Amino acid sequence: MFFDILNSALSSMTSGPKNLQRAVAFSAEGDDGEPAAVDVQSLLEFLRSVGPGDESITILRRRLAQWDNDDAAWTDGTQKNTDDRRGLIYRKLALSPGWQVFCESRLPFQPLARPTVIAVEHKPWYSEEIRQGRNFYWTRYAGQLSRQGWPDESIINLDDSTTSVIERLADPTSDEAYQSKGLVVGYVQSGKTANFTGVLAKAADAGYRLFIVLGGVLDVLRSQTQRRIDKELIGRELLSREYVNDPDYEDFVVHGARPSELGAFDWSRLTGPEHDYQKLAYGVEALKFERRDPAYPFYHPNNLFAASARIAVVKKNSKVLTKLIADLAALQRQGIGEPLDQIPALIIDDESDQASINVRKQAAAGEEQERTATNKAIVTLLKMLPRAQYIGYTATPFANVFVDPDNEEDIFPRDFLISLPRPSGYMGVSDFYDLEFGEGEIGPNRENFVRAIVGEDDKPTNLLMAIDSFVLSGALKIWRSRQNSDLRYRHHTMLVHMSHSVEDHKKAALQVRKMYAAAGYDGGKGLDRLQRLFEEDFLPVALRRSENLPFPERFEELNESLGECLESIGESADAVRIVNNEHRDQTPDFDKQPIWKILIGGTKLSRGYTVEGLTISYYRRRTGAGDTLMQMGRWFGFRRGYGDLVRLFIGTDEKVGKTKQTVDLYEAFGGVCRDEEAFREQLKRYSKMEGEDRITPGQIPPLVPQHMLRPTAANKMRNAVVDFRNFGGELAESTIAPLEPTCISDNNEALGRMLSGTHAILRTLEAQTPRGRRKLEALTASFETKNLVRFLKEYKWYDPKSRDSRLGNPMALQIEFLKAERGDHGIRDWLLLGPKIDKPLGIHRLAGGDFDVVHRSRRDEGGRFNTYNDPVHRLFAQHICAQTTLSEANDELNALVSRHRGVMIYYPITEAEKPGNAKAPFTVGFTLLFPDNDIKRTLSFSVRRQDRPNEAVVTIDDATSFDV
Repeated sequence: MFFDILNSALSSMTSGPKNLQRAVAFSAEGDDGEPAAVDVQSLLEFLRSVGPGDESITILRRRLAQWDNDDAAWTDGTQKNTDDRRGLIYRKLALSPGWQVFCESRLPFQPLARPTVIAVEHKPWYSEEIRQGRNFYWTRYAGQLSRQGWPDESIINLDDSTTSVIERLADPTSDEAYQSKGLVVGYVQSGKTANFTGVLAKAADAGYRLFIVLGGVLDVLRSQTQRRIDKELIGRELLSREYVNDPDYEDFVVHGARPSELGAFDWSRLTGPEHDYQKLAYGVEALKFERRDPAYPFYHPNNLFAASARIAVVKKNSKVLTKLIADLAALQRQGIGEPLDQIPALIIDDESDQASINVRKQAAAGEEQERTATNKAIVTLLKMLPRAQYIGYTATPFANVFVDPDNEEDIFPRDFLISLPRPSGYMGVSDFYDLEFGEGEIGPNRENFVRAIVGEDDKPTNLLMAIDSFVLSGALKIWRSRQNSDLRYRHHTMLVHMSHSVEDHKKAALQVRKMYAAAGYDGGKGLDRLQRLFEEDFLPVALRRSENLPFPERFEELNESLGECLESIGESADAVRIVNNEHRDQTPDFDKQPIWKILIGGTKLSRGYTVEGLTISYYRRRTGAGDTLMQMGRWFGFRRGYGDLVRLFIGTDEKVGKTKQTVDLYEAFGGVCRDEEAFREQLKRYSKMEGEDRITPGQIPPLVPQHMLRPTAANKMRNAVVDFRNFGGELAESTIAPLEPTCISDNNEALGRMLSGTHAILRTLEAQTPRGRRKLEALTASFETKNLVRFLKEYKWYDPKSRDSRLGNPMALQIEFLKAERGDHGIRDWLLLGPKIDKPLGIHRLAGGDFDVVHRSRRDEGGRFNTYNDPVHRLFAQHICAQTTLSEANDELNALVSRHRGVMIYYPITEAEKPGNAKAPFTVGFTLLFPDNDIKRTLSFSVRRQDRPNEAVVTIDDATSFDV
C-alpha cells in the first residue's frame, strides 16, 4: 500500500517537486472518496522501518536523484547535486525537519553520468508529464533490474540515458509522419541490451506499437535477446508455456494481472525463444492493428494507447526479414487492419555495424544503388513504415559513420548520435591498460590482469597456466560464495579464441582436452602448480586490489572448493565446448543451466554473444580491421564479485601470415581502445557547442581520426568539411608513417631542415608528477612556427603505392590552424623535446645532439604505429606549454615554461627490439602539444558544394570547385 501511494504521489509531480502532503492525500483517497489511513508522517515512519532495498525507498531515491540532476525551469538556477538544490526540493515538497534528516542520511546525492548527445534540432514532445503519466512498463522494468541486483545508481543512469534516446524520436501521436534515425554508442559487453530494453519500455509507454528488434546475425544471439526481453519486459502474464521449465521462470517479471486489466496495454509477440519470425506462423492477423474510435486515425491518442503492442525479435538475415516484409505487404494489399503509414514503429538494430551497413560498391551518378540484401531489407521496412524510427546500437561506431547519407532511405544516423557513459562496475580498457604509463613500463592493471603469451601453446606459462587459472579461480568463487551468501556464481567460463577456422577449433579443443586430462588436479604436480599460482599470482593481486571480497589466507583452505569446482567442470571430454555453426549442439545455453566450461570458438564468441561468468580469456588470433579487433574484447564486461580473479592471456609476439613480421595483440588492441576513447572525448567536447556552431551527426565523419578513414568511392565525396579546428590546449599525434627507407630518409631530411640553424641543448628536468618525483633528461631545440608548417607539409605519411595515400595529409587541419588565418593562436615559438632513455637502441645525430632511438611497434602490417609519446614525457611537455602545472618543478624546467610556446616531443623510432638490429634511417615519430589561446570558436564546417549546402554527399562528376 505504501509503495503504491508514494509512487502515485511522486508520479503526479510532472513538472518538478510539489507539496508531498497534498499529493499523498490525493493518492491515498479511496474509490469511495474517503482518505486512506496514510499521511506523510506515517509514510516516513514506514520508510524508516524498511531496509535500503525496499521498493518504496528505491522509488524515492530515484526521484530525488532525478530532481538533483534536473535542468528544468523549476530549479531556479540552483546547481545540480548541491545543498542549494536539495534545499529547494525540500521546500517545494514542504518536508518536515524529520523528513529532511531522513533524506540526508538515507538518500545522498547521486550525480548522473550523462550521455553525450549530438543531434539536429527536434520538436520537444517527451515531457515530464508523459514520462510520469505513462510509465507502466518502464517502472516494472526498473523494478525488475533492482530485484536482479542492479544498484540504484545504475538504474538512475539508465533512466537518464534512455530518456535521452526517446526524446530524440518522433512523437508517435503527431499528425506529421517523421522518421528519426540515430545511433547509440556503448562499450563492448557494457549493457547495451539493457539500454535498448529500457528504450523499448519507454517507447511502448509513449505510444509506439510495432517493434522490430534485429537481434544479431546468429541464432544464439537472437534467442538470447528474445529471452532477455521476455523475462525483463514482457512478463509472465503475457507469455505462453514455453518458459515454464526455465530454471529462472520464478525470476521473470510479474505484473500482477494482464496489463490491459491494470489500465495499460498488452504485448503480442511475433517470435519466441526457439523460433524466429515465420511467414504466417502466427497468421497475418497477428500483425493487424485496429482503431477503437473510427473517427480518428490509429495514431491518435484515443486509439493508440488502448491498442496492444507487437514485437518481433528477428535474426539480422535478409531471408527472415523478407518474411516479415511479405506479411506487412499482405496487410496493405488485402486492406487488413489500419494502414501502415499510421502505425508508430521502432526498429532497434543491435550490433548495427554488422550486416546492416550497405557495403556494396557505390553507384555511379544517376544509377540506382546496389545494396547488400540485409541493408536492402532494412531500408524496405523503413519505406513501408513511414512512422518507423531507426536506432542502431554498437560498440564500434566508426563503421556507422561511413553509411552513405546521400540516400534519405538509408540508415545513416542523421538525427542523433548518443554516446553512453562508461557504466558503474564495468571492467574495460581502464582496467586492463595503464594508459598513463610509458613505453615498456608495466603498470598495475597489466601486472594484475594480463599474462603474455609468447611461443607455442604447450609452453608451461601459456595454455596450461590459463587452464590452471580457470580451475583455481573457480575454486575461489565457490570458497567465496560460502563466506558470503550474497556472492553467487552460477556460471564460470574460460574463453579460448585463436581462429575463425572450424578446423582450428577442433584442433584447439583436442589440445585443451588432452592438457586438462593430464593436468593432475587430483594431486601431485597439478596441486603444486595451483598452490604456486595461488601464492605468486592470485593472492598478491587480491591483496593489491583491496575490494573487500573474502579471500583465503592459505591454499589449503580451498581443498573442498577445488573438488566441487572440478566436479562442475567435468571430465576432459565434457569440460570443453566448441561454439560455432558446425557444433551448434555444444553452444551453451546460459539461461537454462549453470555453465562451468572452457569455450572455444570464433565468430560466435566475438560478436554480441554474452559469455556469462567469463573469468579467463586465452586470445592469440590475428585480425585485420580495428573494429573486428575491438569486438574480440569479450574479456570486457561486468565482473561483480570476481573482478580480482579475471585474467587475460594474450599473444604479444604473434606471427603475421607467412611473413617474419610479428604483432603484439595486447598493444594493437590498446591502440584501438585509445582511438575509441579519443573519439568519445571529441564527441563530448563538441557536443557542448551551441547556437550556430552546434554540430550535427552529418558533420561527425570529418571528425573521425584520419587513420580510421577508408577511401570513399571514386565518384563520391562527403559534402561536409571541417575547415577550422582550434587545437588550443590539445595534443595532436598521427602515427601513420611510411615503411620504405627512401621515404623515411626524406622525412629525416625534412626534420633537419626544420631545425636548421638550431643547436640541441641537454637539460635535466624534474618535477612532482601524479606518479611521484620524476627526472627527465632531454635534448631541447627551439624553432619557428613557419618551419613546423613546412615540415608538416613535406612529411611523407604514406608509401607511394599505398592505397590510403589519397586520404591526404592527416595533419591538414593543424597546418591550417598554424597559419593563423582564422585567429591568432598565440604561439611565438616551438620547443623540440627529445627525451633520453635508460637503454637506447641507437643514437640519431641531429642539430648537434645525440637523440636516443626508441622502440615502438606498429599496429599491423600497414604503416601505423600504436603510439609515439610516453605519458611521463607528455606531462613535462604539458607543463612547458602551460597546459598543466606540475608541482615542485626545478628551475631548469620552469625556465622553459611559456603559454605562448608549443612543444614537439620527438622520437627517432626503430621497430627493432634489440640494439644490434636498430639501423638507420629511423622513423621520425613526433607528438605536438598546443598551448591554450584566446580564439573563441572551437570548430567550423564548410561544404564542398556551395550551391548544394544541404546535400550530405556530392559527386566528383558534378563538383568542379573543390580539391579532391
